[in-house]
Amino acid sequence: MDATAYEHLRPKLEGIAYRMTGSSADAQDVVQDAWLRWTSSDRSEVVDPEAYLVRIVTRLSLDRLRSASRRRETYVGPYLPEPVAGGVTDSAVAGPISPEDHALLADSLTYSFLVLVDELEPVERAVLLLHDVFGYPFDEVAAAVDRTPEAVRQVASRTRRRIAAARPGWEGDAVAGGGSPVPRRSIAPERLVDLLASMATGDVAALMDALAPGVVALSDGGALQRAARRPVVGAERVARTMLFLGRRAMELDLSPDVVEINGAAALAVRRADGTPYGVVIAEVDDDGRIDRIFIQVNPDKLGSVPPAP
Repeated sequence: MDATAYEHLRPKLEGIAYRMTGSSADAQDVVQDAWLRWTSSDRSEVVDPEAYLVRIVTRLSLDRLRSASRRRETYVGPYLPEPVAGGVTDSAVAGPISPEDHALLADSLTYSFLVLVDELEPVERAVLLLHDVFGYPFDEVAAAVDRTPEAVRQVASRTRRRIAAARPGWEGDAVAGGGSPVPRRSIAPERLVDLLASMATGDVAALMDALAPGVVALSDGGALQRAARRPVVGAERVARTMLFLGRRAMELDLSPDVVEINGAAALAVRRADGTPYGVVIAEVDDDGRIDRIFIQVNPDKLGSVPPAP
């Protein structure tokens, strides 16, 4: 595999590493490290370069997850993934895929899915992503996570049950052949504009009408930025949180605009000089009411926010 062929495969490798680590910066580092290992290794017996590189990327991602586990134990407040601009592109997979498989790949990029996957053990995460999302056969997944194919099948079955319990509609194994894509729950851009207007005007009634009764808001500020340290649950509490954010934005002279983050419409909030202050992502339930809000204001996780228009 020469550099040109590698660059064609790179988006897919970065997609795997990002879903594994939840960090765009870590994903880029992992893929670069994988390339260095590829160029310095003896490849005379490598039959499938892609499988070989996926194995390296998976193992490097697992190493990062394990080394970060102690830091995560002392993390301040909820831990949310690093937002990335855009969504799934054709280069995220090798070769053509069906619309159903593309929908599953897109869903695996959403914040709600990434937060759910983050609760899995590292090996469970790798098995679910490599087999059920990216469609690699169990023998290749087994080589990547250093397990037997039978052990990997058991991990996959157990993990699917956990995901399905938390995410109704998940059938798994879609790319590998047979499952159904999970319905997207992204909010429409115009709904975000309405939400923003209600926050700016202090319209509690409009906010309450837009929110599902059991809505949950998660904020990640890390140790560097002020944010709610616990999940905010319920329409009334979340509405008041959103009103506070609206007032805070005016005090700091922040400017929001609608962008595509993790394949969905989101609000990018910026300071007067154009630097990112945070990202707000909302997802809706089957009735179209907002039931999940993710607020990322950790400065260390905003490097991939698109520039100001």
